[in-house]
Amino acid sequence: MDAFDHLAAKPQLEGPKRHHYISRFYLEGFTDGEGLLRVFDRSDGVIRPQQPKDTTVIGHFYTFFDEQDRRRFELEKLFGIVETRACSALKALIGGERLTREGRESLSLFIAMTAVRTPSALEEARLVREEIHRAEMKLRVSSEQQAYSIVKDFLPPNTKEEKLRKFAAEAFEMVSGDHFNVTVPKELARQMSLKQWAPAAEIIYNRDWTVVDAPNGHEYMSSDSPVVLAPLPGTDDQPLGFGSLHTHVLFPLSRKVALVMNGDGGRFRRTSAKPKQVQHFNLAVAADCYRFVIGAQEDSLRQVVDGLGLAGTQWKPRTEVGIGTHPVSGDQAIWIRGHGKRKVMKR
Repeated sequence: MDAFDHLAAKPQLEGPKRHHYISRFYLEGFTDGEGLLRVFDRSDGVIRPQQPKDTTVIGHFYTFFDEQDRRRFELEKLFGIVETRACSALKALIGGERLTREGRESLSLFIAMTAVRTPSALEEARLVREEIHRAEMKLRVSSEQQAYSIVKDFLPPNTKEEKLRKFAAEAFEMVSGDHFNVTVPKELARQMSLKQWAPAAEIIYNRDWTVVDAPNGHEYMSSDSPVVLAPLPGTDDQPLGFGSLHTHVLFPLSRKVALVMNGDGGRFRRTSAKPKQVQHFNLAVAADCYRFVIGAQEDSLRQVVDGLGLAGTQWKPRTEVGIGTHPVSGDQAIWIRGHGKRKVMKR
């Protein structure tokens, strides 16, 4: 992250307006012979041919405003530095070369960056934080007596007892009945998500890496959320996350090459996939998309998304927040759990 410190030393007041949340050079690895992608949109079920430059791009997605209300471009420029360093390492890995230590570091930063800066990552961070705030409120106001204490501290000292009791009853009913909203600003959600960048990159770097080549006649697909956390078989009830050894980290590198990360030995190997393995990989990637699934060939893309029934569905977060009894203290406490399988909800 030294590059960010260097950029932040001087305000970056100019930069591109169009921000790719999935890197353009990465998307080029999934194009057909004419430089086009096939992009499936789960919102309407349509597959469209698109150029990488027009895919997964949002205007000023990473631009932020400083205290002087100036547009700042530090984030987008930092992402550009990471992309430049990772590009050659990615091409070398796809081409069959063994990664240098520097190349592995660059790709680890790139993969982690890709995981935390997408719309799905920011939306997950926002929704989880909102649910945590809701759970905190429920713990604070878990009885009418607790509501009374809060109301009494909040209202003027001369407030009549009858009014205090009335407000306390209303507050408890509002909280216990979920009749209140919590809103986390998008800017805060982005900050929370990006805080996971460095820890995720370190974990990814220390994982065992297996580069998997697709057999002739078969290709990998990608999505607008291509870093996929997949539970090991039989571990759906275990924690799911970058730091969990019960989790595979999947990342399609190109049409012909994918990366599977697990374990914690920092080892490296290369192998060839069977057709069934490519199919399962593509199903996992497509199922985890936010809105778009990306491939080179329309027929194979259609087969995968139709198999999942993705058309007309919308993304749902994998992380669930709730309140339960702490196993040691016995007190009521907030729990956060990642699901092994992402829920699918019809629009």
